Amino acid sequence: MRAKELDNLRNELLRRRRTILETADRAQEELEALRGAERDPEFEEGAQNEHEQYTLTLLGEAQRKQVVMIDAALARIAGGEYGVCVDCGTDIDPKRLQALPFALLCTDCATRRERGTVAELQGPTI
Repeated sequence: MRAKELDNLRNELLRRRRTILETADRAQEELEALRGAERDPEFEEGAQNEHEQYTLTLLGEAQRKQVVMIDAALARIAGGEYGVCVDCGTDIDPKRLQALPFALLCTDCATRRERGTVAELQGPTI
């Protein structure tokens, strides 16, 4: 992979990371504002709190996972291992990396893993 492409992907990873963290901060601020606002008497307070916590957990977990994947990709860039499939060791297609800059697998290995997961879920066929 050329240095310019690698630099562009690194910048994209950093941009995504920054966006995720900014979005998480805004979501937290909005939830805190909702908590501070006057409660709607139509809804039970416990149900509102439960819904808020559930929403925050979902957003937080997905965002945490993405930040971890981005940080791992940035570490692979720094270590000179970026763009290499962790399963088979071949180069990951640059188009795949542009679409999914934190990809760990080449298309073939990702497909094999996905099919394996589907087969596990479906169980053996007769």
